[in-house]
Amino acid sequence: MRQSSGKFTATEFCLVEPFKFEAREGVIDSVPRGFLLLKPVVAGICGSEMLYFKGEKERWKLEKRLPMCLLHEGVARIVESGERTRLSPGTHVVVNPMIPCKKCVACKSSEENLCEASKYMAATADGLARTLFLYPEEATLIVPQEVPLELAALTEPISIALNALEESQAQKDCLAAIIGDGPVGYLLALVASYVAEVSRENLYFVGVVDQKLALANDFATTVNSLKEKGAMARLRERFDVVFEAAGGKAQMVTIDQAIDLLRPGGRCVLLGLSSGRVSVEMAKIVNKGLTIKGSTRSKSDHYTKVLELLRNGEFAERVRRTISEKKFTIRTAEDLEEAFRYADTEEGEARMKPGRVLVYFP
Repeated sequence: MRQSSGKFTATEFCLVEPFKFEAREGVIDSVPRGFLLLKPVVAGICGSEMLYFKGEKERWKLEKRLPMCLLHEGVARIVESGERTRLSPGTHVVVNPMIPCKKCVACKSSEENLCEASKYMAATADGLARTLFLYPEEATLIVPQEVPLELAALTEPISIALNALEESQAQKDCLAAIIGDGPVGYLLALVASYVAEVSRENLYFVGVVDQKLALANDFATTVNSLKEKGAMARLRERFDVVFEAAGGKAQMVTIDQAIDLLRPGGRCVLLGLSSGRVSVEMAKIVNKGLTIKGSTRSKSDHYTKVLELLRNGEFAERVRRTISEKKFTIRTAEDLEEAFRYADTEEGEARMKPGRVLVYFP
């Protein structure tokens, strides 16, 4: 909203303490050179942000970073463009939540996704949970006209899946398993099927909720690890690559599952986030000669690749499956709190219902 003085007023929905958002007013005086003034349109709620909401992040992070605006995956509309920018007002863009420092060892090694000095939305910088904000144009990508905005809002988690797939070195003829039936696990199975062309017979999607697993039935072999213990036992030491994409409290079980499923010399890629320490059987890792690799943020080129993938009708239709039927419009801090409580896959209603929860800004 523009004031008569030419300034803009923005409402920021800040997490001030676990489980509590507050609306705060801010003023944007001008749009700097190379920057865009953006209005969020639609954003997804990620599990990493749920750790902040529930107070499960390290104590020092909560004390240092709160109050903070959450939400780092989504689409925004350009309200005004600064000097030396090429994009016009009214254009919809995907926001890359990471702004790397460009100076550290990781950045200089073309591994900017590992930059520890980066500004990252909803972690070390404010996220999309505000009505207006300034952002460098170079960290945005135009949404192709044929890509629906709510699908484009999932560019970031799809890019995470794509990065993990590349890190795994999974090939067309490998046997691969994804543990974790949430949106990231589903998207991992999808990119493994579509990008790496792993066949349904060789691609296993492992979880605990039948309704979530069913989303991938046509391109992956699904296994409910709670109900099909015999199947899990038969699958031990068969897989070339296993992705752990569950995170949270489930990692007390899922990392052990991944180690058991891997053949000697296999590769495990860890994506799930949890707080604190998780114990593992080191003897199994050492004796089986396993490779364990963490995979978290993606690179800028992954965003470009994802938006190109979303132009494909079949791929886009399968991505749409992982959008929650429950939608939230954010007008107040209470609206955002309600959305986060619902999206909690451990204690909220979303624990038994499939899909990334999206929030919309009117």
